[in-house]
Amino acid sequence: MKAILVILLCFLLFSCANTNLVYFANNYQEIARTDDAVPTLSSRVIKVREFGECTNSSCPKEVLYITISEFGEYPEQRLYQTKKADEWQFIEWNHIPPLGEQNPTISFTMKSVNNNMETNYSVRVNLKTIEYKIINQ
Repeated sequence: MKAILVILLCFLLFSCANTNLVYFANNYQEIARTDDAVPTLSSRVIKVREFGECTNSSCPKEVLYITISEFGEYPEQRLYQTKKADEWQFIEWNHIPPLGEQNPTISFTMKSVNNNMETNYSVRVNLKTIEYKIINQ
């Protein structure tokens, strides 16, 4: 009996994780990608809108996933997630580290919109951390 319960629990957990992966794979939008010509770090900015439709004055929120990766056979990689917002927009890459830079960090600018208020962010991301700085609100 315990074995059957464990199997059912594992199946349920896998089904939930698989459902999220299926939704992500079908609904993500890559909104920015670094040029891979400079083999130090690469990054992608991916946007996913929550499931659902707009009701009254509320619509599903968006979240950004920011990937960062080294190049090579066994690259170190990270995935960061932003807070939810009504809308996220990528503005521009500010710095992509050249080959050989110590503690390489990618920086870029993005904007969130919440309740019709725009906030610009300067973002610095590397393999250890991500930092957000509000530029203006």
